[in-house]
Amino acid sequence: MTDSRADDQPRPRYGAYASPEEQAARSGREAPVVDPALVPRDMPPEAPGSPARRPAAPAPQGRSSLADRIVTILLMAIGLYYVLGSIGLYTDPSALADAMRLDVELSDYAGQRGAGIAAVVVMLLGWLATVWFLWRRGARGRSMWWIALLAGVVFNFVGTLIVAIPFAMDPNVMQAFMEMQGIEQP
Repeated sequence: MTDSRADDQPRPRYGAYASPEEQAARSGREAPVVDPALVPRDMPPEAPGSPARRPAAPAPQGRSSLADRIVTILLMAIGLYYVLGSIGLYTDPSALADAMRLDVELSDYAGQRGAGIAAVVVMLLGWLATVWFLWRRGARGRSMWWIALLAGVVFNFVGTLIVAIPFAMDPNVMQAFMEMQGIEQP
């Protein structure tokens, strides 16, 4: 059964089916002025009888889960524990040699200590930069745990290299390594 009155009535000139100009005229406001230079060329012009175009809703952002936040905080706590624990080991070359069970006297103790301080500073700055980045990413509701894990691996690897290269290049340490391996030096 059809309603013959609906076919006889004119289309409404306000509300969802009216163009912005028709809505403005109906409400007594001025029609919005659109600069034609700002309209994209590949977009068809709006016909007077077409429905008003609504701006697209922003894409929904994913919310990071509680588990993601817990794992991220746990990884960052482990990273901070490692950085703080490495201060004593990296800044005291004798403790580093003892941890490796080497009985050597380093030829450049001050240089090795400076490398240890540089390594701790790099790891601490990396940890702080990671916290800042994770804070911003968490505020946007994005996943963070993998960034904490990746940053921990990268900054600890860099810090270890800063300490290990000068330590292994020390002639007395090299001699001790060769003796441990049973290699005779000519």
